[in-house]
Amino acid sequence: MNRCDQLNPNPASASPAARRATLQRLLAGAGGVALAVWAVPARAGRRVFPMGTQRGLIDFINPPQVQLDGKPERIGPGTRIHDARGNRLVFAGTLKGQSFTVNYVRGGAGMIREIWILTPDEIQEKLPPTQEELNRVRQSQNIVPPRLLN
Repeated sequence: MNRCDQLNPNPASASPAARRATLQRLLAGAGGVALAVWAVPARAGRRVFPMGTQRGLIDFINPPQVQLDGKPERIGPGTRIHDARGNRLVFAGTLKGQSFTVNYVRGGAGMIREIWILTPDEIQEKLPPTQEELNRVRQSQNIVPPRLLN
């Protein structure tokens, strides 16, 4: 008795029906992979910004000196700057003389901690709410904040 009927090492000797079934299984699997590959870039392209993110116009005059909404600022050596293409990290020195609409987050000392250069689509999106805005909504709807539930 041949227990390897299912795994025929010589596909040329397989019946036409078996070859058709194998081809259909391969095409169905390839179609699923193609669909998954096609759907991923749309989902992967969307960036999610943390709560408390602010938006502004930044001018990289002579890094680390920048102007944020017309006011002089200084970015620290640990500030992460994400570009609009691929969310890659870029050095502030490579952006000298350029202006961008950005989302940014300040650190505990009030210095800019992280910057995201925005795409035109992201500029149109609404910013995530701040903690104060969430607290106001909770109070207006008489919702107890999660940390008080015990």
